[in-house]
Amino acid sequence: METICPSCGVPLIISRTHEWRNGCIANRADGSANFSVYEASFHNGVFERLERQLGPTINRMVYIAGRVAAAEIARNLFSSRALTQRLLFRSPLYRLTQRKLILFTRSIGMGRIELLAHRRGKEGAVRVSDPFHLAHCTAVILGGLDVMYGFPVSFTARVEGEAYLGELVPGKKDSLGGEDAYRRLASERFIPSPLQDGKMFPSCRRCGAPLELGRSFSFDLQGGVITERETGDRCIFYGHRSLHAILREFELELGPEVRGLFVEAEREGFSAKLARHPDYGLSWDLKSLRSYLALRGMGFLSRLEVKGDGVELELSNAFVPTVAVGRLVALWEGCAGKRADYTYGMEGNTLLLRITPAG
Repeated sequence: METICPSCGVPLIISRTHEWRNGCIANRADGSANFSVYEASFHNGVFERLERQLGPTINRMVYIAGRVAAAEIARNLFSSRALTQRLLFRSPLYRLTQRKLILFTRSIGMGRIELLAHRRGKEGAVRVSDPFHLAHCTAVILGGLDVMYGFPVSFTARVEGEAYLGELVPGKKDSLGGEDAYRRLASERFIPSPLQDGKMFPSCRRCGAPLELGRSFSFDLQGGVITERETGDRCIFYGHRSLHAILREFELELGPEVRGLFVEAEREGFSAKLARHPDYGLSWDLKSLRSYLALRGMGFLSRLEVKGDGVELELSNAFVPTVAVGRLVALWEGCAGKRADYTYGMEGNTLLLRITPAG
């Protein structure tokens, strides 16, 4: 059975379950915006910075929030109907479903995840090699297992060579994924607003994925790694639910100013990337920015307007505003050759951003 489209190179499980529309990577089953394509090093960098401030509790926060978000994605991945969801995770279909979930985790760049054993309600074991982030990858795996079992399950992990082995603990719920966390972190569905120019990429005739996706990224399903062709950066499909849940957890610990920290980390990370790759194929004009952001599921750039010595931008369906703001500010600074000040806010799902020279 084919797992990669022979025409464009995109994993078929991605193109069959998601579509690129209205600036988003949307789940075909329920229409919600699920992912943005994101550099793994940016993800890890911001959490390493926070770990220096908060200590090892940061991985616990990532673990809880990512697990809850992954459970929501797993539940809605193949169908939005509650009855169908129940059937998919019960005998005799659950073994097929679990194989698809493992394939999906590899397709979105989590690493080489192997299901070693699983008897529903009794035992399970997985091996993970080359995870992009240990706590987050563990959370994604457990989110899927939570849905299979119908409740949070306990899990232990140990290092085994260059991989780690995780085992379920039968008959015991994990306090880190308990009902209180599920109620606190459960997120709303991110439903994109329909736009006139919502579908903007030529699609592969064979699988329906944007042709530009296969041109921009290579997918190694054996290793569970996605690579940006132009830069060699490892990338992941980063879940919107996961990012929002993580931000809410951080805000409980640090207050609302933590969003500014995420913006600044993104700004610095993307500035460093542009410095390493001065010929990176992105320019400061509406067409180029619109294509770049929409392909990565970061929103649809509906307006880019010069105002005095600065610019104003509107990004519709901006479900990852901290990422979009930091990235756009960094690009403006790179093109203008000067530092910037910026202000931003949200009107519904639309990001309003103003950038001006600093000072």
